[in-house]
Formats: sequence, structure tokens, C-alpha cells
Amino acid sequence: MSIKKYLPLFSLVLLVAGCDNCNNKNVKIAKWATATDGATLACGSTINAQLAFNDGEEKIDSVVYAFDRERKMASSILTEAFKISTETLNPGVYNLTATIYKSDKKEVHSAAITLVSDIKPELIEKKIGAVFPHNTKNFTEGFFILNDMVYESTGMNGTSYTCRYKLGNVAEEKLTTLPNEYFGEGSICYDNKLIQLTWKNGIGLIYDATTLKKIGEFRIGGEGWGLTYNGSQLIMSDGTHRLFFMNKETYAVEKIVEVYDNIGRVVNLNELEYVDGIIYANIWMKDEIVKIDAKNGKILSYINCEGLLTSAEIEKYQCDVLNGIAYDSKTKKLYITGKNWPKIFELISN
Repeated sequence: MSIKKYLPLFSLVLLVAGCDNCNNKNVKIAKWATATDGATLACGSTINAQLAFNDGEEKIDSVVYAFDRERKMASSILTEAFKISTETLNPGVYNLTATIYKSDKKEVHSAAITLVSDIKPELIEKKIGAVFPHNTKNFTEGFFILNDMVYESTGMNGTSYTCRYKLGNVAEEKLTTLPNEYFGEGSICYDNKLIQLTWKNGIGLIYDATTLKKIGEFRIGGEGWGLTYNGSQLIMSDGTHRLFFMNKETYAVEKIVEVYDNIGRVVNLNELEYVDGIIYANIWMKDEIVKIDAKNGKILSYINCEGLLTSAEIEKYQCDVLNGIAYDSKTKKLYITGKNWPKIFELISN
């Protein structure tokens, strides 16, 4: 009998054995035993993370956990779940890593964990007080009240400007006009400075509020949408779920607050108004306003603003979306309007 007949079979056995040895080298030390990666929990919950070890834990030297890059904790009791309290954490996506040390090997397991708000937002139906006229030519992007005057900034390339007027009067005093290449966005006035954002130009414009001369500009790391002021910091939206708290002198971002309700992140945040610890925000393409806790980004309530304009008004003036929230600190009244809308509405809010 010729041995050549069995050579292919013998070679196949060697190949399979060799591959098994290769696979053994690639076997993971552990895997998540709990549904950790991709988990969604409410703020205040306890994260329970546990590993399952393929060869038993007696061969493991140690496991070091890191949570959100700030907390590093070693675990010596490997059979127990590793617990992380979220009592003091704001909503957002956090990263948990477990680094396993075994002899001369190191293996890292990561998990992304989303914390949503632990508050179920109140659903509020709008209550409207007085109604005032509004210039239908204004593609409203910024809207605020200062010293009994309504200030407004508008968008669209070639027609972006800032103006002011008395509530109830459509006759405006034009303050600044942007170059045609700029699409104007949100605006605010503080410390004798008038600030206006641009949409995609990556800059904010700074004017002397008295002379109305441009005195500077600052960089925006993305798109500019809404802008408000809390007395010490500028607060900017960029159309996402994030709010950027900026130094009022250097315009550097000092803090980012992510906005969530009890389901998930709330995106398309647009025009903003800060009132006593609350940020009111328009949501682009929706007839609703959200009330946000400025400290943590949790949505406290949704205000339904549907039906403010008739279909005839929308067609006549080619009205765009609801956008514009202004608070009069003297009268404690809140006003809302929209892009190319014919009216400003007093919004009665708790």
C-alpha cells in the first residue's frame, strides 16, 4: 500500500490541530456577564458591571475599572458585580472600561452606558395672553428684550442683520448688517456688547452696543444656532442636544451640558432664553418649547405651541418655523414668535 495515499489526510489532521492551537492563543480572558455595553439607565440608578472569566478567576491577577476617565478603581473580589452610583451624574453617554491583568497579558473591555433623565417631563398646553404685530420680513434667529426694547437678529445670506423696536411697533431701528457671506443666527447683549452668531461661518461677531461698531470676533467650533446669557456665561446651541457654556470674556467653552428627557437625548435645540435657572429652547421644525434645567440638562416640561397661526396666515406670509423666545425681566413676561411670522405672542408660563 502506498503511503502517498494517506499523506493528504495526515496533512489535514496537522492543519486542524495547528489551527486549534492558533485559536487558543486568541481566546479572550473574559467577557461582560451583564448587559453593560449599550445599556440605558436613568440618572440615580446603580450600574452593575460584571465580567465572566473563561479560565476561572483564580488565574487573574487583577481587574482595574475606569469610569468616564475620571474614576479609577481596582477590584479584588472578581466574582461580585462592580457597582457605580450615578446619583450625582448628569445625563449623557459614559464610558466604562475594565482592564484585566493575567500574567504578562492585558485585556481591555469597554462599554458605553447612556444615562437619561430621571424626570418625566410635564406636558403643558400653551396659554396665550396679549398678541402683538411682528415684521414678517424678519427671518428670526435671535430674540430678546433689554431696557424695554425688543432686540432681534435675522438669518439668510444677504439679509442678516440685528434690529430693535418697541413691543407692539413693527417700525425697527436697524443696528448692524452682516456681510452677504454671513448667515446670521442667535444674539444677546451684555456688558455693553452686542453679540451675534453665524450659522456655518465658524465665528461670532462682537459689536460695541453703544456705537454699534464691530470690535471683534471669536471662533465657534461648529455651527452657531441659539444664544443666551445667564449673568456670567454665554450659553450657545449648535442644533444638536448640547449646550455650550462659554466664558463671557474669552468665549472659550467652559462646560457642555447635554439635554435629555426620560427617553433619550433631545436634538435640534435652536433659539434659547435663560430665566432663573431654566433654559427655554425652541426645537427646530417642531411647534413646541422645552424647559431645561440649566444645571444638568434635564427636560422639565414640553410646552405645546401648535395652532398659533392660521393656515391662511402661514400661506400669506410664507411663515417658517416657530423660533424666538424673549423674557422681559421687568414685567416677568415671556414672548414667542417665529421666522417671518406676523405676530408676537405673550406666553403665560409657570
